[in-house]
Amino acid sequence: MGVAHSAIPAERWSVIEQELAAHEYVRTIDLVERLDVSVETVRRDLAVMESRGALVRVRGGAVAAGHKTRVESSYSERSESSQQEKAAIGRAAAALVPDDSTIVIDVGTTALHVVRSMSPSFQGLLVTNSLPAATLASERLSCGVVVLGGRVRRGDLAVAGMRSHEFLRDFRPDLAFLGSGGISTSAGLTDFDYDEVQLRRVIIDVTARAWVLADSSKFGTVAPFRVTGFDDLAGVVTDQQPPGELADTIADAGAEVVVGTR
Repeated sequence: MGVAHSAIPAERWSVIEQELAAHEYVRTIDLVERLDVSVETVRRDLAVMESRGALVRVRGGAVAAGHKTRVESSYSERSESSQQEKAAIGRAAAALVPDDSTIVIDVGTTALHVVRSMSPSFQGLLVTNSLPAATLASERLSCGVVVLGGRVRRGDLAVAGMRSHEFLRDFRPDLAFLGSGGISTSAGLTDFDYDEVQLRRVIIDVTARAWVLADSSKFGTVAPFRVTGFDDLAGVVTDQQPPGELADTIADAGAEVVVGTR
C-alpha cells in the first residue's frame, strides 16, 4: 500500500528507514510505488538521507549505512589476494565445463583460475572480454578462442563497450563464468564498473547457464552497481558455503551453490 502523495519529507524518510531496516537494500522504483511520488522526489530524499548518514546510495537504490560495502582494490592487489580460494573456485568451475561446449569467461582474477584449471584437451569455444584470459587459453587449451571487440581498459586489460554487446549477441553459449564485486541477500549480484555490469547482463541474456565466481570475502557485500538477482543465474561457485540467509536466498531463487575444495 502506498503512502499518501502529500506525505511530508520526514514521513517519507521514516518509511525509507523502515524498508532499509527490513531489507538492507531498497530500489528507487520500489520506493516510487511505495511512496506514490516521482523518481526525482525519491532521489532527492535518498540524497538528503545520505548526507545525514542514514544510508549509502548505490546504482538503482540505496543500502543501509551500516551495511557492508566494498571499495574496489587495484588489479595487482586483487591478483595477489586469496590465491588458494580463487584456485579452489577455478577448479570447481572448470569441472562444470563439458568438452565441445561454448563458454564465456568474464574479466577478473578468479576467472583466470578457471582457464588454468580447464583440461588442455578442451576443444570447444571460449569467448572472453579479458585479454589475459584469451592469451592464457590460447597458450594452454586446444579450443578456439574469441575476444570480444571494444575499448581495452588499462590495468586488467578488460574489453568493454557497445561493440562487445553487439558481437556477443551473435553467440549462444552453454556456460558463462562471471566475476563479481559482491553478492548479498538484498541486492543479488553487484559490481563496480558500469560498463562491465551492462556486458554481464548481455552475457546472462544469451547464455544457457551463467555462474557467478565469488570467494567468501564477497558474501553480504554490495558494490555500487546491481547486475541481477539470483533467479537469473545457474548458481554461485565459491570457496565456502554461504551463511544461512544468503544460502536460503540463493536456493529460493532456484540457483545452486558449488563449493571448491583447496
